[in-house]
Amino acid sequence: MPLYLISYRKTDGAGQKPDWASFTTSSESSLEAHAIKERVEKRMSVLGEQLWGNGDVVWIGSSRLDDVLYRREEAAPEISIVYGVVEQ
Repeated sequence: MPLYLISYRKTDGAGQKPDWASFTTSSESSLEAHAIKERVEKRMSVLGEQLWGNGDVVWIGSSRLDDVLYRREEAAPEISIVYGVVEQ
């Protein structure tokens, strides 16, 4: 079963520099952009975080973990959420 890495830019309060937060899932159900955004929003509401950027969700492909994390860092500043498959 594939392992999906989902990363999002978040802040813990107004005026703070955004940081990436990540989590993984092996569930293939609802891995479309809108479902990914809903999953991230649910997680952020529990953790008290705020989403940074304009809310865009981008698929970054399939690769080794270090490559997926590198592609995440190359995302445009306005991109809020990226996700991809981690090859095992």
